[in-house]
Amino acid sequence: GTILWVSGLYKGPCPPVVSFAMGSLGFLTPFDYADHQAILEEVVSGAIQVGVRTRLQALVHDDRMRLCGEFIALNEINVDRGPSPYLCNVECFCEDRLVVLSQGDGIIVATPTGSTAYSLAAGGSMVHPDVPALLLTPICSHALAFRPMVFPDSATLRLKVPDDSSWPAWASFDGKNGMALNKGWSVTVRVSKWPVPIMA
Repeated sequence: GTILWVSGLYKGPCPPVVSFAMGSLGFLTPFDYADHQAILEEVVSGAIQVGVRTRLQALVHDDRMRLCGEFIALNEINVDRGPSPYLCNVECFCEDRLVVLSQGDGIIVATPTGSTAYSLAAGGSMVHPDVPALLLTPICSHALAFRPMVFPDSATLRLKVPDDSSWPAWASFDGKNGMALNKGWSVTVRVSKWPVPIMA
């Protein structure tokens, strides 16, 4: 959660991050806090490598294509049913071509970093962080034919609530900044030009 929080502080360029494990999970925290003094000395001397983690940029548009919000996510962007008890219908486009109409609890667009988070729990593939990809993972799909997909990181994906939808959907970005999406609203997702540099 700490790295997600740091990522959320920077919508644009993000400084290199060195993180220490102090919790129960630590996928992005490779260093033990007990060694922090020695690790920081290695950081200053340049002995530690810096890797980059892809982030997603999301643009939320209303039914008239007016921009309603811009968000950044390190792990994933979800469009789901939110508090509604009904199925969530989402039209999924790649480069403005309809790929699938999803019916179920929702859709996840994840980065390779996020592939080991919610996307994995929903049945998505684990993807190495150096693979330039976007993951599209259904959440409890009502259709047996819709399975997780992997797109190149050059792709632009758009998740749209159908114009004839009876119920709104709900969008969230790394589990935060939730907002309702009425019929005709959409979330356009692409790789951000500003990754998170992480020392490992």
